[in-house]
Amino acid sequence: MPLTPWLRLSLILLGAAGFALRAGAQVTETPQTIEPGKFLLRVDAISVGLNPDSSAANEVRALGLGWALISGGITSDVDFELGTQLFIQDTYMQGTANQTRSGIGEITLRSKWTFWRDTASNQSAALIPYLNLPTRSQVGGNGHTEGGLILPWAVKIGPGLNAGAMAEWDELRNVANTRYDARLYTSAVLQAEILGKLSAYTEATFATSTAGSSSTWGSLNGGATLAATENFQWDFEVGRVLGPAARSWVETLRFRWKL
Repeated sequence: MPLTPWLRLSLILLGAAGFALRAGAQVTETPQTIEPGKFLLRVDAISVGLNPDSSAANEVRALGLGWALISGGITSDVDFELGTQLFIQDTYMQGTANQTRSGIGEITLRSKWTFWRDTASNQSAALIPYLNLPTRSQVGGNGHTEGGLILPWAVKIGPGLNAGAMAEWDELRNVANTRYDARLYTSAVLQAEILGKLSAYTEATFATSTAGSSSTWGSLNGGATLAATENFQWDFEVGRVLGPAARSWVETLRFRWKL
């Protein structure tokens, strides 16, 4: 089923909040893998995106519930990851008329390989190939398999201060659902411990595509992470999406549970 422009816009809103299956508190991937025999469950409990149209009485609202990613350690350098969006709802409001679609998201298969670690400089890097498999949902997919490759990097700058960056290459279906377009996605993050179990981070992202200038966008995000226990963390993030097709705010509440 072809994606309408407003439906694609709602996916951009959710994607900017981290719905591209990010394993950390923020959008930028971490090169760290899970220990062999261990599992990590990461869930975006709720994410809300709002994009008002300043030139008309139109508005796009995107709601995501239960974006889940489970990672299992295979070796000290390799893990396997499975994820899906349990519920998505998109509403396009034009005057008094509303159009709403809802359903589950695509299924994502990923593997992470930490191919480089340097203990002297506290740096590491990884490769993450992934595939998005379509479901029969009206929203959150286009009926075609998509995929890409993610290259995350991280460094420990000092006590309680960490930085990271990421480059990602995707092959995605276009809005008309007639061909595949390439997308380049990049991000950078700075995270600092504030007090005990509480830390904060700031992040910037940028994405561009062969689909045209309307598919170019970026975001400025900030959030806080609370480590309730050694194996359980809460995270709240607020992001501002910027671009020719979207100017919106997105809020995300998520948790991570190491099993």
